[in-house]
Amino acid sequence: MNKRIFISRSGSGSKSRWQNYTLECSPELTVLDALFSIQQQQDPTIAFRCSCRVGMCGTCGMQINGVSRLACKTRLTELDGKDVFLAPLPHLSVIRDLVISLAPFFEQWRKILPAMRSRDPESQELAVVPEDSAYMRHTAGKRDCITCGLCFSACGVLATNKHYLGPAAINKALLRVLDPRDTARAERLEILDSSQDGVWRCHTQMNCVAVCPKGIDLTESIGFFKRRLLLRNGELES
Repeated sequence: MNKRIFISRSGSGSKSRWQNYTLECSPELTVLDALFSIQQQQDPTIAFRCSCRVGMCGTCGMQINGVSRLACKTRLTELDGKDVFLAPLPHLSVIRDLVISLAPFFEQWRKILPAMRSRDPESQELAVVPEDSAYMRHTAGKRDCITCGLCFSACGVLATNKHYLGPAAINKALLRVLDPRDTARAERLEILDSSQDGVWRCHTQMNCVAVCPKGIDLTESIGFFKRRLLLRNGELES
């Protein structure tokens, strides 16, 4: 079976254009495999990014037929039709072709103070997180973020408000706020409670959940903060 692969081509400051290639597809061929094949056999000038090739690093994120996905985890035979359109992730600046800069993503990530602020940085003993703690109850399935930026690119709010923290950053804040070993809870809650850029900007469209390659319920993480902040008593343990 043959597929026509349309790739968005662009350079620094230049307008994008579609360039197409024809490729014979075997059942196991992924979009990333197809890009390597095109680069090696048809056009060595196409630019894309990858590293692990097994869905762990998140560097091969791109729009595939209008949906933000990892190229290494998407098989060509899973895509309907004979035409496949590959474009860079939205809301992020394009360096060249399918290569984007994640700088805007990490700019928002840094705002929620992602590094742990230890209660006892000089301690020589292991800090144990109890099994019945709020951290263990509310963060299962939310610790696997690979910072791929897919949720950021799919977020409808970020399409109109580039200052919104974004789903991944808020999910990371959840991991830190509930961690009994951390001391920066109040600072993070103040940032999350912003009416302009914080959790209240989320419209619960769940686009982030739909594209997350790790299946993290990012909308639930945002909803968690909305519910707790409405209580206005600082209680996050329940």
